[in-house]
Amino acid sequence: MNISPTLQLAQQEWQRFSGGKAVFNIVPELPSFEILRQNGEWIFNAPTDVELLYAVYDCAERFLGYDFFEPGTEDFDPDAVCKNVPDGVLVPAKKVRIRRCGFIQEFPFETQKTIDIFDFMVKNKLNYLLVWMKYYDELSDELKQFAAVRGIIIESGHHNFEYLIPQEKYGASHPEYFAVRGDADVKGIPGISSAIRQLCTSEPGLRQEIARQLLAYKRKNPEITRIGLNPNDGYGWCECPRCSSYYQEDDHRKFHIFSSDKRYFYAEKAYDGFIAEVAGHVHREAPELTVNFFAYVNYSSPAPGFRLTSGISVQLANYWRCVNHDLFDPACPTNRGFLNDLLAWERAKAGGELMLYEYFAGINFNMSLPLFFWKRLFDEFVYYHEHQVDGVLTQMRPGHWSVYGSNYRMMAAAARGEDFESTMNRFYERRFGKYADEARQFYKQAGKIVDSLNDCHIPTPASLFCRIKTGQLEKLLPSARRLARKLPDIRPAADLEIWVKYLIRFKKLYDREMARTITAAELKQFITWCRRQKKRLVLELPHINRYMGIWLEDVKANRPYRLFDIDWRAEFARRRNAAVR
Repeated sequence: MNISPTLQLAQQEWQRFSGGKAVFNIVPELPSFEILRQNGEWIFNAPTDVELLYAVYDCAERFLGYDFFEPGTEDFDPDAVCKNVPDGVLVPAKKVRIRRCGFIQEFPFETQKTIDIFDFMVKNKLNYLLVWMKYYDELSDELKQFAAVRGIIIESGHHNFEYLIPQEKYGASHPEYFAVRGDADVKGIPGISSAIRQLCTSEPGLRQEIARQLLAYKRKNPEITRIGLNPNDGYGWCECPRCSSYYQEDDHRKFHIFSSDKRYFYAEKAYDGFIAEVAGHVHREAPELTVNFFAYVNYSSPAPGFRLTSGISVQLANYWRCVNHDLFDPACPTNRGFLNDLLAWERAKAGGELMLYEYFAGINFNMSLPLFFWKRLFDEFVYYHEHQVDGVLTQMRPGHWSVYGSNYRMMAAAARGEDFESTMNRFYERRFGKYADEARQFYKQAGKIVDSLNDCHIPTPASLFCRIKTGQLEKLLPSARRLARKLPDIRPAADLEIWVKYLIRFKKLYDREMARTITAAELKQFITWCRRQKKRLVLELPHINRYMGIWLEDVKANRPYRLFDIDWRAEFARRRNAAVR
């Protein structure tokens, strides 16, 4: 009897974990896998081969002493092996809350790192990866197959206007494709922004050419079923008369990142009409291809009359959201705009899909700040399920896994319909063993620091450090040090001491920046210290180097650090009051 590569993998993995046999059954009517024991025999029932593979990994964690917290590792604890497992239904089939759940990858593929990430995903029942086109082009056929066997769908896209319509190729022959700017920022070829190279989304010829490029990309990569089409990151939207007639002036509907561009406007109508027409062209030749697009910053709401029809999927980015309140909390003025967008996209669904682009690894430059909203995450996934959300993706980088890896685990469990309390208990007991209670106290104490902010909190350094005291962080250090000493080979425990020391040092330098007493020498010392932690999964060093490098430039020039948003709270209050009126 021929079996699929996925089922073959499931059987091989079970043999590796248990050394025994099991019964694998396809039961199409089940909503997900279930795990049973009958006469001492393991039985896995599931609607698909991928769900059977999930069942094997779930069983290995629940009953066989394994834990799959970090890519590239399989932690085994013999004391966690369940003895005398009884007969009966051990894990009942659950209705999955969010059917597409996974990562956004914004870095190039490296063979071993990619294998480790794909392996982590399947072991945690994550099934979706969004990558830049320029990185998908580097993905080998072997790695594509590795992902496919594990049920991982890969979408090629992200911010890709410049990839699809590069200035070098089209600038001279089709200047009308590029954004016209209404200021002196236009340099080089007329009509092209020198900074961001956005496109003129209302240009009919551009819409046809984009569709041709997407179809050519599909023919080159026939395995792709989902493709992204999104503006380059940032602003710089076209200001030609035709595009400008679509834009709406800033009405303070939400708090957004500040742009030096004072002509802030909402661009949904120009963008959504562009998406609808391009998708129409694409679907005439490739009706099976789903076109994905972002709803983000100043194009986050559906344009009037726009519908998410079959073959079109939106990814709504909750960028600069408050993490101290539920997204659906009516008392949170910051999140009100994000919630309104979510509900508007739900109303716009007409056979298409609504997905969320989340930031469970922080928002501002991946700076490894505390981000504890596990209970909120579970509650929000329940809400998302109730409001027809089809998928949730989050940005991910391996460099600070000890800080944010727990968020990825919670996201995966929440998407699958797991219970919050039992998930938390498993996390503490499996990661920290006999020190689980001490770990609970550490995270509880760390969580109280963020809770002490009371008002809204967008997880940026300025929002955190301007409202807490150094002593609050220093109180975490003894517990972090004890856990690191007791569990030197188990993340995140092994890295907690370094993480807390980083936060303390960062906070002290922030205070000196605010007092205008910071020196280049002490900032250099901090940067050097950060770089020495490269073996710890605490800091995403490329981002640290960039963020701290800009800070060092400003210190040397004797000017306030441009990325700290020194007047952030005052500006936030002003915008909040304007939005409430």
